[in-house]
Amino acid sequence: MYKPLLTLLVAASLFAGCSGNTAKDNTGDSAATTAPVDTASPATQAEDPDPSDSIAATAYGINTYGKATEQLVRARLLEKFKDDLAKDLVDSFSRRFIFFQYDLNNDNKKEIFVGLTGPYFCGSGGCSIELLNADGTVINSFTVTDYPVIVAGTATNGWQDLILESNGKYHLIKFNGKSYPANPSVAPVMKEIPGDGLPRLLNYMNEPYAWFRF
Repeated sequence: MYKPLLTLLVAASLFAGCSGNTAKDNTGDSAATTAPVDTASPATQAEDPDPSDSIAATAYGINTYGKATEQLVRARLLEKFKDDLAKDLVDSFSRRFIFFQYDLNNDNKKEIFVGLTGPYFCGSGGCSIELLNADGTVINSFTVTDYPVIVAGTATNGWQDLILESNGKYHLIKFNGKSYPANPSVAPVMKEIPGDGLPRLLNYMNEPYAWFRF
């Protein structure tokens, strides 16, 4: 006759123990959810390379901005054009540049395309574009070239072929072992418009690029 009573007492004891554990766990979870959370956004901490525009600091591509590359390019431009700069022949608007880093010869070192602008560097046929090695030495100084620079997807002498627009026509230029042709207008004219799937570098009219001064 005492067995039903004993069973009820054991069941009540087990229920009380489980209820206590549940309450303790819930208390712990509640404390965790109310702990202070760091809501600082990386965008608010990122350095804006071009404060003069309205583009967010985090919007620039990884190949279009880097402090070390910016300083390297600026030093090269100041050195190359020092005589005309000293004579005040380079106007303020022309003392700006953009860049894009791209590995053209598959050596795991990115070459640097430097886009220039303004009346000192641009004319009716296009603008001047510098191509530098990763250490800043000059590979090419292109003239009368419109933006963007297009990577053709084929290679010559271990370097990617490039498609450059000059005077409204596309030209395929190839590496001769030391450099590319400086004036793309003397290279063969392409009969077809380059496909949309090809990489387009210095495409500042359609993508966010930071402009730097030198």
